[in-house]
Amino acid sequence: MADLANRASVPRAHAVPADGSAPGILAEALSAHGKSDLAKAEALYRRALSLDPGNTEALHNLGVVGLQTGHPKSAAELFRRVIEADPEYADAFCNLGLALRAQGCLNEAAEAYTCAIATAPDMAEAHSNLGVVRKEQGAPDAAAESYRRAIEITPDLADAHCNLGVLLQEQGALEEAVRSFQNALEACPGNPFVEANLGAVMADLGRHDEAERHLKKALQGMPQNPDVLFDVGRAAFAGGQIDRAVKFYRLAIKFSPDFAAAHHSLAHALLARGELTEGWREYDWRWRAKTFIREPRNYPYPGWDGSPPAGKRILIWDEQGVGDKILFAGLVPELMALGADCVIETDARLVPLFQRSFAGAEVVPFEDTPDACIEKGAFDFQLPIGDLPRWLRPNLTSFRPLGNYLKPDGALVGDLKSRYRALGSDAVVGISWVSKPPKGISLAELEPVLSQTGVTWINLQYGDHNTEVESLRRDSGINIDADPAIDPIKDMDGFAAQVAAMDAVVTIQNTTLYVAGGVGVPTLALTSPAPDWRWFGGAGRINETPIPDPWHENVTLYKRKPGQKAVSAITEIAAALSRLLASRSEAVS
Repeated sequence: MADLANRASVPRAHAVPADGSAPGILAEALSAHGKSDLAKAEALYRRALSLDPGNTEALHNLGVVGLQTGHPKSAAELFRRVIEADPEYADAFCNLGLALRAQGCLNEAAEAYTCAIATAPDMAEAHSNLGVVRKEQGAPDAAAESYRRAIEITPDLADAHCNLGVLLQEQGALEEAVRSFQNALEACPGNPFVEANLGAVMADLGRHDEAERHLKKALQGMPQNPDVLFDVGRAAFAGGQIDRAVKFYRLAIKFSPDFAAAHHSLAHALLARGELTEGWREYDWRWRAKTFIREPRNYPYPGWDGSPPAGKRILIWDEQGVGDKILFAGLVPELMALGADCVIETDARLVPLFQRSFAGAEVVPFEDTPDACIEKGAFDFQLPIGDLPRWLRPNLTSFRPLGNYLKPDGALVGDLKSRYRALGSDAVVGISWVSKPPKGISLAELEPVLSQTGVTWINLQYGDHNTEVESLRRDSGINIDADPAIDPIKDMDGFAAQVAAMDAVVTIQNTTLYVAGGVGVPTLALTSPAPDWRWFGGAGRINETPIPDPWHENVTLYKRKPGQKAVSAITEIAAALSRLLASRSEAVS
């Protein structure tokens, strides 16, 4: 979704005779500018300035032309000349902010908008544009505050409503985002950017008919706009239409070849339908996508390119969330088996678990700067951990499960098994159910699974969810035991041991799934309604369920279908768990 900065406004023409004087020429320039004849307007502004070099209006409007014609650097210089002559010229400060942001100078742009607001506190456009910059600086709360202040001043400022909607959508507040986009459409009916953003968030909510209606309007208004095409692709992907998503991502890239988010999303779509070679190549664009959560490490070593690693010292460094770190780390033993001397730089919480799991590799905690690893001596190669699949799983033909590569603390596993067995039931099953939308689910929805008899349920969910657990116990009599000695957020080594102590695990797609897959516990996983690239389309069966997890032989994936409730998949999981526990009981007896 694209943020909309308020554009430099086209000045209004003055009723001044066109008599060859500076005011007359300026009036002609304003008239041409209002008709979008920018070349003529620029020539006339320059003529006016030749007669009156200090005319701040002509200087300012020439800067506006510079912005509109893609020359932000020269425009910024003109705005600075205006401000030097008239420090109270609020429009010049606001447009200077636009010019600086276009050059990537976010701190200076924020300062310019702040000066505009100090000069004209009720300039809604300056507040809205400051919000755009604050968001790009990684300050979403400050951005939201700026957008809301702009809306308070000018309730029909469409850009502020739209930008607030984009922010809310990224934060997972989807219904609030819908309201913001609807407010934007009320202020500016038919705006194709807003239609596209509203369509995308409707798709995220599973309201696919409404999404399609809004996206058609967006395409009618701007059929070649990369942002609109990208949003159509996003909505198609959320609705499980992988081929359509690929088509529109490619169109967005056609009209904007360096559109990093479109390349990154195309990678996910290609991988989701099993096209690994091109998918991994496009996946490299993640570093340039604004939504990617990590900056690349600046190491003075070449990236490993899949060349023979025998005898080479390779630094593998951290990226992405804990779940993906654990998943991709499953390929480290294969790299070591090919003769590589590996150093793994990872989240400090994972160091004890990885040290035990990857004997022979050096595991060090990730630090803010790369200096500590550089001081360890020269490396032949370096690569982010997310690039391991590109070289070790280049296509589906070469894809094979990882095996049980995580080695939890055996003594702790034994202790936890004994303690959980003492709670009284024949089987001990772990449960995890919370993540960001649309992956998470409520405990109440899982009642068909949780109502199985002869099971001690152990809470594997990170975070405080005691209210929901207690509500389930009160309403249905189902108890989920928590172990206060294990913290799934801070103590990943202890959490891996806890998961390994289970007879089975039922989880959504979160860190629990990857830990359970790595330690080898039978796992039934409820996946997101949207396709996920990690499963590669289930060997071409994108919309089928259940499917095997290509990474873990012990994990079975049950898919929620787009636009449908999870009840069907949950019923399947309940039946599968019943069969699993029955077979376990027969084996024990």
